[in-house]
Amino acid sequence: MYLFKTKETAETYHDMHAKRITSFGIIDINAKIFNMNFDIPHITKGPLNAYRFVI
Repeated sequence: MYLFKTKETAETYHDMHAKRITSFGIIDINAKIFNMNFDIPHITKGPLNAYRFVI
């Protein structure tokens, strides 16, 4: 899991590594970008993090 501050940086990271892996001959790469729910740490009193998007 990798954390990113913006959706654009998460997509850029994914694109960069998808191109690299595809160059090795690997196809059908499956990745998902999730937007984190920041209400949960407030409810559970968990640690807060400055990052929003997760790959």
